Amino acid sequence: MSSNRLPPALAALGWTERCSREFAALDLRGDAFAPARVVEQHRHHFVVHDGLETASVAMNPALLQSLRQQDDGLSVGDWVVLDRSSDPQRIAHCLPRSSLLVRGMADGSRQRIVANADCALLVMGLDGDYSPNRLERYLLTVRSAGLMPVVLLTKPDRCEDVDVRIEETQRLAGPATPVHALDPRHDDVPGRLAPYRSPGTTLVLLGSSGVGKSTCMNALLGVSVQKTQATREGDDTGKHTTTVRSLRQLPGGACLIDTPGLRELRLAGRESVEKDAFDDVAALAAQCRYSDCTHEREPGCAVVAGLPAERLASYRKLRDELTALARSPRQMAERKQQDKQVHQAQKRFRREHDKRR
Repeated sequence: MSSNRLPPALAALGWTERCSREFAALDLRGDAFAPARVVEQHRHHFVVHDGLETASVAMNPALLQSLRQQDDGLSVGDWVVLDRSSDPQRIAHCLPRSSLLVRGMADGSRQRIVANADCALLVMGLDGDYSPNRLERYLLTVRSAGLMPVVLLTKPDRCEDVDVRIEETQRLAGPATPVHALDPRHDDVPGRLAPYRSPGTTLVLLGSSGVGKSTCMNALLGVSVQKTQATREGDDTGKHTTTVRSLRQLPGGACLIDTPGLRELRLAGRESVEKDAFDDVAALAAQCRYSDCTHEREPGCAVVAGLPAERLASYRKLRDELTALARSPRQMAERKQQDKQVHQAQKRFRREHDKRR
């Protein structure tokens, strides 16, 4: 099925030419199969949108078993294929993803947050919620997933040194990452965020509870669809107003995924500290005396000499956390399974190549 034969409304959900190619590669016969996007995830079912209407569906047993074998599952934002020949209709296939945002869990597993997102709106309050260390984790997580980060500093009325905070955040995020200070209750949020919500783009809101994610979502939608609550007096702790991840269409053709508050963000083990959050370390490391410098106590270490103490401590903490994750039994088992899958794919390729000779 080509994208030209799809309902035009499907493109407003983020359908792309890549999706069309992946759908065509399944080589499904007949008109019983139709693409749709997961817009809500619940314990035993999913809400999907086919461009015209939503439906509550479950996975068929074969897909459920296949995903479990891969230690995978469906997430909000996934593109799936509905089999409408079954009664009731079920999800029969999941198309390959352009991105998958995950976080680590206490038991060493990974939790899927959203799939096929393009831009992450990282919301942080300029009150007691403000935490450069947490923002470093957010930046590391979203960049490793291939998403473009945009930092939104809310509650400027609760901060006496807004310009100082903006400058500090910009240094931490880097010059290529946009940083906006705004009050979503009063400022022109759609206008300020217009460069990041072009037609077909999917954005995801991330941040702690009570920082203004739901208020931002209401402002972008132009209607109040999500309840909002004030933070608790004394420690600025927020209350959960969003309880499930949900994808909504924005005026103009983009999509926005709202998520429950994440105060703690564990790394998943797939991140690269220097590449995804500490490019200043990578730049300085090229000037170290030794090529295998660990940036600890080696003489002539440009990283130790060039980074502020707090920034250096954050880098070491995240680096050591990723090193520990890589040595965990779960991670080692996953790498062994991945190596096995690669080896099997190589064997299949050689067999097919030999048949064609």
